Amino acid sequence: MLDLPQGTHLGKLSIEEVFHFYDVPRIFTCTNNSGARFLVLSTFDDYDEYTWLYLPISVDRINTLLAKHIDLKAAFVSPEDGFLYFVETSRSQPAKVTYIFPEQISEIDLPNSDAYLETQQKPRFGLGAVDPDLAAESTKREVFNMHFYPWDTTLPELDAKSLGLVLTTFQELANSLGQYCKGDVTLKGAIPADILEQTKFKATQIFDGSFGIQLKSKSISDLFGGSLISDVLVELTNLVGSRDSEDNISNKLHQLKGRVASKYRAFLREVSKLDSPMKLHWGSPSGERGSTLTLSRQEIRSAFEIVSKIDTDMSESVVFKAELLGLDVQAKIYRVKHISDSEVYSGKVSPDSLSGVQNSKINGIYTVTLKKVVETNFSSGSEYTKWVLVSLVPATE
Repeated sequence: MLDLPQGTHLGKLSIEEVFHFYDVPRIFTCTNNSGARFLVLSTFDDYDEYTWLYLPISVDRINTLLAKHIDLKAAFVSPEDGFLYFVETSRSQPAKVTYIFPEQISEIDLPNSDAYLETQQKPRFGLGAVDPDLAAESTKREVFNMHFYPWDTTLPELDAKSLGLVLTTFQELANSLGQYCKGDVTLKGAIPADILEQTKFKATQIFDGSFGIQLKSKSISDLFGGSLISDVLVELTNLVGSRDSEDNISNKLHQLKGRVASKYRAFLREVSKLDSPMKLHWGSPSGERGSTLTLSRQEIRSAFEIVSKIDTDMSESVVFKAELLGLDVQAKIYRVKHISDSEVYSGKVSPDSLSGVQNSKINGIYTVTLKKVVETNFSSGSEYTKWVLVSLVPATE
């Protein structure tokens, strides 16, 4: 039977969860009456005398250990509060508690660097800190809190489908920014699996005080607090931080290239439909990163309209040989038939291209350049693909 130290400034302790037992508990958590939690490691015993390391630990850090994202040694040499306790107990003497810093711990008292916290059952330690800065420091993961403020209810409630679409488009935006940060920008096709894995978020909890949802990166930051997802969030917060400034949004999207514009438009579209202000709070393990942004309903709607216009300018183009079936310069409409598969395309002629196509001949064969434009019905969210005629060049044999 193990008697925990009592009558010390650690408080009135009781064992919470035992992870390793040999004669007595050797690795366990305990809590005091005020809710402080400690991860305890046995470092020495000689029948009557024991020494221990008592590590103050948060729910986020203990869950990170159980997920094996960090090892036991790392937890003890990098305590969240910068200190821990060296405790000496005896069957015949009062316990002695000494406040120490991690660099004072003897190497022989520390676990091996490949030792992880193991359990045969699933302990319930809770969801962890809502504050993203605290959660990021404890878990060594990027933490991103989204707050919404529904206007049509006195309760913090959102339509489940709408929330799902916001989260889906947010993840797709993060994936596209991951391509940019990796230097491998594409307009279409599958994003490489390694990028998708590194930019993946997991929803970890929903909280009050608005409608709040917390996302944590699946990946863990390196020793310097760096990761691809951290770089992604730098770009994302800079983009959102452009608010509804057309010049700033345009400059940023043209810098990011690829599919970012369409993914950002989709994210703004879903957030706009919530008809709610939005607050984004990013907490990062890197002390130099992280931010808080708040956008009003009008800023979100205006940004969506601006990005929709810019996205049209940045849309992908297709080039193929076709027969010109119809052209009305006054109405700015065209109709062509693809030579290879006989598919017919019709739509608007780009205003900038009118002078270059007005002398084209019906039934002539041309090299056609069409720009793909995706338009959105704001109320329904449905998307429609249209093809704008950019150029007609007489085809050569």
